[in-house]
Amino acid sequence: MDARKRGWIGFAVVVLVLGMAGGADAFFVDSENTLSVSAKLSTRASFRLQDAEENGTSYPRDIKMGDLVQWRNLALIEIDHDLGNLTEELDILWPLKKLEIQSKYHIVARFMYEALYNVGKQSFRDIRAADKDNIDSFKQAYDLWEAYIDFSRGPAFLRIGRQILAWGETDIFRMLDGINPLDNSFGGPFEDLDDRRIPLWMLRGSYNMGTIGPFSSFTVEGFWVPGTWDAKMSPWPPFGTPYMVPDPKKEVYDRLFIRTPPKDMSSSRWGGRLQWLFGPNMNCSIAHYKSYLDLPTTYFVLKEPVPPGVPLLDFSNLIIYGDFPSRQVSGGSMTFWESMTDIVFRAEIAQFWDEPLFELSQNGRPLLADVLPLGGLALDGIAVFAGEDPRSFGLFGIPLGPESGNIAKRDILRWMLGFDKQVWMRKLNKTSMFFTSFQYFGTWIQDHRDDTILPVADPNRFVPSDGRTSGPYTVNSLTGEPVIDYTGFPTVKKTEHIFTMLINTNYMKGNLTPQFAAAYDLRGVWLILPSINYIREPFRFAIQYAGIVGVYNSFGLFRDRDQIAITVSYLLN
Repeated sequence: MDARKRGWIGFAVVVLVLGMAGGADAFFVDSENTLSVSAKLSTRASFRLQDAEENGTSYPRDIKMGDLVQWRNLALIEIDHDLGNLTEELDILWPLKKLEIQSKYHIVARFMYEALYNVGKQSFRDIRAADKDNIDSFKQAYDLWEAYIDFSRGPAFLRIGRQILAWGETDIFRMLDGINPLDNSFGGPFEDLDDRRIPLWMLRGSYNMGTIGPFSSFTVEGFWVPGTWDAKMSPWPPFGTPYMVPDPKKEVYDRLFIRTPPKDMSSSRWGGRLQWLFGPNMNCSIAHYKSYLDLPTTYFVLKEPVPPGVPLLDFSNLIIYGDFPSRQVSGGSMTFWESMTDIVFRAEIAQFWDEPLFELSQNGRPLLADVLPLGGLALDGIAVFAGEDPRSFGLFGIPLGPESGNIAKRDILRWMLGFDKQVWMRKLNKTSMFFTSFQYFGTWIQDHRDDTILPVADPNRFVPSDGRTSGPYTVNSLTGEPVIDYTGFPTVKKTEHIFTMLINTNYMKGNLTPQFAAAYDLRGVWLILPSINYIREPFRFAIQYAGIVGVYNSFGLFRDRDQIAITVSYLLN
């Protein structure tokens, strides 16, 4: 039986189980309610609300307003079992009884199917036909999503298994919460952060030391993800998928080779945290951990070295690696409730040590090599023969002795200041308060270089005219096409600043929840995410608009992908 058939059978079994269950209450296997089974079925359809930008960097290039860009179907089965009673009855669990250890386990099975590549517009079906094995693997999954067992005795706690661990006090963007990788391949920046985290096989433990001096609930916590257990990185979306990282052309994408760390102990993630309460209203923590970025860091290399002064005649020798170097993070967070104003203040600060960046002088070193100048007609011929124009990469001749690049690394300080407050707006809602939340995120790159960029070409840029034609752009005389410019990269400044806000309330006894969320980057980019959620047991209905307006930088890289998403879920819980 092939993988596709097994996936469909698994999904059908979930539907059958839920159909037999009926109602919205979880069902318990035993009379004492220690073993519960719950489930969720959901389907989400997203429609593009704008045409793809001409000469832009989203695919397929013929996407129009109203086109379906996502039809994601998800089924989750969740099992929770408290082993307290079995500890008394089963001899095999006698050690737990003898040591007075409480234990329970948690299992989540996940079945996912993306129907877009079977029922979407022809462009998506063509993408699947061109890369069938890769797309078929990408569009469906059935796996043990979470599986862990908890042991606790007094102030000691241990969790072993596949799990998610979230630290820190930030929403929307991550700082200390960078332990688990994120899956940005199915929704990009429009997807909720909690839905993008990928569980890891992990050991996690904590010990509450009680009161120490002025501090109460002083807790030591640590985690370890052995690299031989789990070295999973954030997935890289296949070419042509609607939420892929912006890329100017398939030929550039084909030069890119993503390399993930080996599954050995050197790829382990680990970290520790101290938490405590100071007085009745302040919660503090400090932490240090090792993990990885959610995107690979790219750099240009030569497959075969070229001696100094020797021309690079084979442009296929120039490729791009995307690696996942590890990074370590040190920081702290604070939450304080001010009783007079009833405001919750939040703060977080973190130093990211040796974070990988893209600096043209290091990552793009081959593009800065001396060149043997050539005339426009000769470069036109090279472009036709090689299938790619060297002028697109800023090379107006044949590179002489180019050297491979490497990954630049800098220390980066990031911080967040925020506050939350519930307020009455009785003209808008007479029965429920509005929850409001505001955050400011700052970034400071230490030892910053002016050539620090985001390695995604600015869309709709062409090489300026070389004087052979009357127009503003250089035109290949053999093809009649303007020469695309891949060197207009968005820059990364020494300091960056982002503001976020969120406001929501509820009506109809909590069954209707409108929400408005937004983020603004001082570069001049808005991310807007209004939504409405409605509950009619056992169903959940949601509609969300996601839009980006502004310059091509930060989350503005996705500015031509505005969409509306409709989600229907059935809960057995």
